[in-house]
Amino acid sequence: MSTESVIFSGVGPDADPWHPLPETSARLAGVLAELGPVHTVSTPDELAKRLDQAAVLVVNASANRTGPTPADQQFGRLLEGFLARGGGLLAIHSSTIAFPGLQSWHQAVGAIWEQGKTFHPPLDRTLVRRTEVKHPIADGLGDFWVEDERYSDLDLADGSAIEVVYVHTHDDVTHPLVWAREYGGGRVVYSALGHDARSYESSDHVELLRRSTEWLKAARS
Repeated sequence: MSTESVIFSGVGPDADPWHPLPETSARLAGVLAELGPVHTVSTPDELAKRLDQAAVLVVNASANRTGPTPADQQFGRLLEGFLARGGGLLAIHSSTIAFPGLQSWHQAVGAIWEQGKTFHPPLDRTLVRRTEVKHPIADGLGDFWVEDERYSDLDLADGSAIEVVYVHTHDDVTHPLVWAREYGGGRVVYSALGHDARSYESSDHVELLRRSTEWLKAARS
């Protein structure tokens, strides 16, 4: 069974001015290295060379544009093939902004950032709450504090079946933060946490990422 993880760390058109993706990708690599080999790539061409050997694809990317590029289409094809082979996708924080207009990405993750609707309160130390949903990535875990952004009013894909394990509440409205699902033959976890290195100072957040990765890898066992 493969234990390898590949991190797609966004640069150029897959980055933005607001997220320190090299910093957070390095923190993710440190967490995942405890569970197996980790490789970091930044283009679909590099990804294509590593994905056949990987059990988990981690997407830590974003965008500062409004439409897809030919490279986005290439990424989408790679992702669909990877999931069809039973691969696991871990999508992090601003990845809901990445690959704008790429419907296959929207459907796989289960939500995207919708301009003019989605928002986040100011970054602060906040309590994220465990739901009653039973799932291996969070069973036995409870509420925890983290210093982070809290994405709110994400645009959920039509008919998207997601199992929400963590939420936050802002102005008396509850918003999903972390969920898991099976999709396209593989498994998917999305975490809206992870804006910068401060998020990874939370041991509970790190443990949630470890458990998520283990669950995703088990899809190919």
